Amino acid sequence: MCKAQRSSSAKRRAKMAAQEQEDQLHIVGIESERARLPAELTGPGWKARGDRTPTDKRVPFNRPTAKQIFDALPFVRRYFFYWMRYTFDKEKLFINTFQPLKHKPFYGVPCGGIGCGAMGRDFRGGFCKFSLRPGLVEHKVDMIPANQFILSVRRDGRCVYQKVLCAADVVLSGQQLSSWDFSFPKKDLHYSFLVSSSRINPLSN
Repeated sequence: MCKAQRSSSAKRRAKMAAQEQEDQLHIVGIESERARLPAELTGPGWKARGDRTPTDKRVPFNRPTAKQIFDALPFVRRYFFYWMRYTFDKEKLFINTFQPLKHKPFYGVPCGGIGCGAMGRDFRGGFCKFSLRPGLVEHKVDMIPANQFILSVRRDGRCVYQKVLCAADVVLSGQQLSSWDFSFPKKDLHYSFLVSSSRINPLSN
């Protein structure tokens, strides 16, 4: 085995070991976070508190190799003309290879709305990742302050208590939404997400 191959193999093993260590730390973090949750939220599903800070970095893919680039040249040529046509028409592409979407730690899961799963709500309570136009996803913002669920308690026609049900950091300008209370304690927000499993009955002959 030549020196270059040994060096490449050593780097690969080191990368795998680092990834395994990172996975173990992630598992430990999940278990410690689960231990802080109340008893009613310790069942199956993905759990998080409102003060959780994501630590792992998500990337869409690694840098392509020279062979992968060479093999993709015919596609790149065709796609380039397709991309130019839509760019000059100022239309958004369903998949923009030249400007891929960046992964962010706060996205949330679809909660319905206009259509099926048109809006996503993250574990902090913020609304993000909109898909109101078929085939296009908008997630250039982490959260829109005005899109909220608000708990209001009224007595004799007068509001005696009001709280925005969101623990995300909100940046407001001037008197924007000044009558809304955004002081929900992050540590008191507990999120539990469980994907429902669908069962299809066997078809009869």
